[in-house]
Amino acid sequence: MKNWILPIALSSVLAGCNTTQQAELDALRAEVEQLKSVQQQVAVRVGLAELVKPETLPLSQEGKWIGDKSNDVVVIEYTDLHCPFCKKFQQEIWPEFKKQYVDTGEAAVLARELPLSKLHPKAGYAAVFLRCTNQQGQYEQVKDKLFEIGNSITQETTAEVAQEFNLDEQKLTTCLADTSVHEAVGRSISDAQLLGIGGTPSFVVGRQKDGMLVDYQVIVGGSLEKLGAAIKALK
Repeated sequence: MKNWILPIALSSVLAGCNTTQQAELDALRAEVEQLKSVQQQVAVRVGLAELVKPETLPLSQEGKWIGDKSNDVVVIEYTDLHCPFCKKFQQEIWPEFKKQYVDTGEAAVLARELPLSKLHPKAGYAAVFLRCTNQQGQYEQVKDKLFEIGNSITQETTAEVAQEFNLDEQKLTTCLADTSVHEAVGRSISDAQLLGIGGTPSFVVGRQKDGMLVDYQVIVGGSLEKLGAAIKALK
């Protein structure tokens, strides 16, 4: 009987040790990740986010996917709806970029927001409004319209946009008051800042792998040539 009890007891002790060690390792990993997060936040505040840029990025699903979201190559766009350079990209470069790279299946685009509120106080409202119109199946045409309206946007002008695009006003009003939508825009801003992105339009071009973006690069400015070269480099 003793010969059975001893191995069982010893096995229980070892299992307890392994469980304790695993818990300690998990706690240590969590502490390291927290330190990394703090380091990134400090770097952002002092303008050195580029120095602590992570090697891989979690690929957020928040935003508007244009093209096949399972595509190996993903371009994340960060835009400010009241930025004149973003407007120029949307009107003059985006149609050709979409034709050459999105419609052909070369890349998918995840459009996100980076309202620069210090420069454009109403850009945050425009970003939330665009997200809400996207919930009703409208995005690109409304985006074009918002660039035309620019910083003269008001509740009256957005009401006119809602009427023009046959949006459900009750659903729109509910969405505009939904804090989760505002928080989603806030996360988009934070994700951009952690990469050291402080200007618009900016793009992150990389390869999608297991829910992460790898081999990525950040491109500031809407150059068709630079974006095209970054996509081709991943092929």
